[in-house]
Amino acid sequence: MFLSSYFLINLRNHIHVLSQKNTPMNNIRTFFILLVGITAMVACKPESKKQATTDEVVQQSIKSWIMNRTEEYPNYTPADFEELTPRYRFNSRTHSIEIALNEEKSKGNPSQNTIDSLKELFNKDSNDFLGYTIVHRFTTKGVDGEVKNQEMLFFIDPQYRVITVLNSDAWDLIMDKELFFKPESPDSVK
Repeated sequence: MFLSSYFLINLRNHIHVLSQKNTPMNNIRTFFILLVGITAMVACKPESKKQATTDEVVQQSIKSWIMNRTEEYPNYTPADFEELTPRYRFNSRTHSIEIALNEEKSKGNPSQNTIDSLKELFNKDSNDFLGYTIVHRFTTKGVDGEVKNQEMLFFIDPQYRVITVLNSDAWDLIMDKELFFKPESPDSVK
């Protein structure tokens, strides 16, 4: 920023001196100096904000959802988030892609190109995409001062809204089932 300010002051002074002599060569120099000055200003523009990743959007959605439920989760403190896992409708196409993907990942030296192309096959039919699941560990502190460590499985829809939350005891009962969740009430998707 300092460099561009310094350059602009010198540019203004130089243009002022050149404008006093009105010759074709000075007009070309003035044009060239202006061109360089504008290019320098454009190049020194501050970086724009980067787009938030899907993980960041989902994590923020979960934190907001919990913060809106202070009675259920008093004194919420996030600990960590596990890997975000996309969920797809169970059918013969998605099942065969998942088997091939798991086989490739279990190889001693998996091919990243093969893994990427299999993941791309999942995304070909957007009707099969159901959302994401993610495990979130956090602590809460009750009115009695007791700190509780909690681990919950969050189901997130394609619009990054929390749809269903399960505690760790319920995971094993449902993980091999095809599930469709609807929001329990209008405030459950905030």
